[in-house]
Amino acid sequence: MRNAALAAVVTLLVCVSLTGCGAGGEASESVAQGSRGETTSGPISSSIAREAADEVDEAFIRANLNYLTGVSPAPLKGGEETTISERGSEEGRRATAGYMQDAFEEMGIPARILEFPVDDGSGYNVEATVEGSGGGKHLWITAHLDSVYNAGASDDASGLVALLSTAKALKQIGPEHTVHLVAYDLEEVGLIGSSHYVKNTVSDVRKDKGEEAIVGNLNIDMIGYDEGGFDAVLGACNRAGPIDDAVRQALEDTGSPIRLDEDCLKRSDHQNFWDAGYPAAILTDGTRYDGYPYYHRSSDTVDKLNIPYLQAMIQLTAATAVLLASPNQT
Repeated sequence: MRNAALAAVVTLLVCVSLTGCGAGGEASESVAQGSRGETTSGPISSSIAREAADEVDEAFIRANLNYLTGVSPAPLKGGEETTISERGSEEGRRATAGYMQDAFEEMGIPARILEFPVDDGSGYNVEATVEGSGGGKHLWITAHLDSVYNAGASDDASGLVALLSTAKALKQIGPEHTVHLVAYDLEEVGLIGSSHYVKNTVSDVRKDKGEEAIVGNLNIDMIGYDEGGFDAVLGACNRAGPIDDAVRQALEDTGSPIRLDEDCLKRSDHQNFWDAGYPAAILTDGTRYDGYPYYHRSSDTVDKLNIPYLQAMIQLTAATAVLLASPNQT
């Protein structure tokens, strides 16, 4: 893959220097057609996608999984610690929100907790924003913060770690478009946090910047379990806009071992983007939710996860985010 990309770059440079590479030029260039008629340059996209994937570190994944599932106390600002043994109670969800905010800010990424009222207390969405260098568009990478009063290692601590790892990659690369990394609360009881966020925060972006400013949403839910096949599913339902093509481009550019199927999957936070008329898709593992043997059980713990598989899924997420948020990619 690296040799092929290098050869393409050399050919392109020679072509530019000799002929300008006009429409009738002889040089070959890998071009992928996006869902909205836009194109991505093969050598450019390959480079940034691989760079993003390379930023995804196994030690970082393992440490944050342990923090978010109660295996290890989670460090907070000021030297304090909190143990997050479950993310169903308001106390557990609030502690998780606090840790996620601190973890983003530790990377130098501004983050905020968006508290909202519910019948019996409060919900806590966490939004971290990597500002673009001037592209003017907005992309959302999301996962859900809560669990069903259990450790929720795959459902959805795996997605929360994907948010942190993707933020780390974006910070290093510096996207042109702005990327919002959002951990939604109360997904498990009716997609409440994402409904509140889309109706308020996303709608404000549309009002201020216009419909064309919305790239869309890639939602990450349950990406940690695999029985050895490295199978994954993209739930697009023909409503993913440029996201579908970007995921597939990221697979190719990074040489990912993931084998991707497509299905019309609902039942997670991306559905609120669809309901509001925005492009969205969900990335999940091959179990398609209910096939996970430990789904919504107390046994959904870190030892059930396939860490190499999870790392590959997070690399795919980070590479996709960078492609969507980088120059000439959307």
